[in-house]
Amino acid sequence: MNITKLPIRGGKEPETRAFAETDPEKPGPQHAAILIHTNGALDESTARHVIHKLNQVKGVSETRFTPAKDHLVMVAYDQHAINAVQLLAKVRELGHEAQLVGL
Repeated sequence: MNITKLPIRGGKEPETRAFAETDPEKPGPQHAAILIHTNGALDESTARHVIHKLNQVKGVSETRFTPAKDHLVMVAYDQHAINAVQLLAKVRELGHEAQLVGL
């Protein structure tokens, strides 16, 4: 696992956060997560539809939506099976304008 130091606002000491190292040569799942921002708010019914469709995609292990943050969908997936751009394309295929959010 790599340890990366990220600066914190306000001039405080850098915070240390761990990020899983991905190795395409390593067998087995390579887990990652992305945040997808939709331009239009998703109501609960629409969000359930999006979650259902994303969960059917090979390699997706979990999809989350919180009504209080109705523009955001978090997707956990296996990088060996699918990538973030393909997941974004799936949301767009469902008729939603969307972008990947940098984390």
